[in-house]
Amino acid sequence: MRKFVRRELVHVAAMMSVLVLGVRCAGELDEPASDESHLMLDNALLVAERRGLQLCVELDPALEGRGQELMETLKSDVAAIKERHPLWEKAGFGQAPVRVQRGCPGAAMPSGRLESKGAMVGPGVSARPSPFRTFVYIVDDAKAQEVLGEQPAIRARAELMKVEDHVLAEVSTALVVRASALGTSSFQETWLTTGLGLRPLSEPAEVTPADFVPKLSEGSGVAP
Repeated sequence: MRKFVRRELVHVAAMMSVLVLGVRCAGELDEPASDESHLMLDNALLVAERRGLQLCVELDPALEGRGQELMETLKSDVAAIKERHPLWEKAGFGQAPVRVQRGCPGAAMPSGRLESKGAMVGPGVSARPSPFRTFVYIVDDAKAQEVLGEQPAIRARAELMKVEDHVLAEVSTALVVRASALGTSSFQETWLTTGLGLRPLSEPAEVTPADFVPKLSEGSGVAP
C-alpha cells in the first residue's frame, strides 16, 4: 500500500496526539507475540503487527441484559461506515474481516467525569499494544450523565506505544458512549469514524489522502 500524503485532516493528527516522558507504563499485554511492536505510518491500524480492524467492547453492568442487542447495533454501525466511508480501504481496514468482541484488555469501565480533551481510558503505555484499534465503553444513561455530562460520547486515548526515547504515540483509541447513541447517524458519522482514525462523514465530501501518521513531540509532560 502506498504511503499516504502527509497532509489534510488536522483533527486526525490531533486524534493521534502524543504523550511524552512522565507517563507511567502500564502492564504489558499478551499480544502480539513479538517482544516489541512497530509503528506503521501508512494506514490507520498504526501497529504493523495488526492484521485487520478489531474493536473490543466493555458494557456497563447495568446494561448486561441488553448485551447482545447493543453488540449487534455496534456491529451494524461499523458495517455502515465500511460501506460509506471513502477511505475505508486506504485506511487498511479491508485486509481482513472486521472483528467486534466483548472484553477489553486491562480496561475497567470509566468512573467520574471525563474531559473531552486528553482523557485516558484503557491499558495505557505498552511496548506490545493489543490487536484492538478501538476500545468501546458503553454506559447507561445514569452512568453517562456522571461520566459524559450532556455529550453522547467522548473520545479518549486507550493505548500508547514508545516510538523512541521520551516519545509515545497513541495507537489505540477509546470511545465512551451512551447506549442510546448507538445506531444513530451522528454516532456513525462523527464519533465512530473518529474513533477509528477516519475523517468524520459529516464533513465535506472531498476525498483527499488522509494523514494517518501520529504527530510526535518531545518534552517533560503531557502533550495537549
